[in-house]
Amino acid sequence: MPWFPSYWYYWYTGKKKIAVISMVLNFVLLTLILNGLFNFSVWSVLLALLLDAVGLLVIAIYLVSLRALIPEALRMQTDALVVHYFLIPICLALVLSRFVTFLVAKALE
Repeated sequence: MPWFPSYWYYWYTGKKKIAVISMVLNFVLLTLILNGLFNFSVWSVLLALLLDAVGLLVIAIYLVSLRALIPEALRMQTDALVVHYFLIPICLALVLSRFVTFLVAKALE
């Protein structure tokens, strides 16, 4: 997504005002969407915001290596937890954060 950099890009390039405003707006929007409409926990919102694109890598590591270590009886529940608390919030946060950061950067630059 070269046209839609994350808020971490703006943080490390010295544009901290854009990064902080984007983080706050993302947290508020994700909390309203995930907690208000879908009854997700606050922890899933925080994980989604902090991990950003790295969260997809964590999910891939789970699928490739860690899933085989889980006993067969618990695998279905663990998969449901990973999808519910990681995959859905991270995918939503990835798209929403890039879009909100783009709008904030466009408005402030």
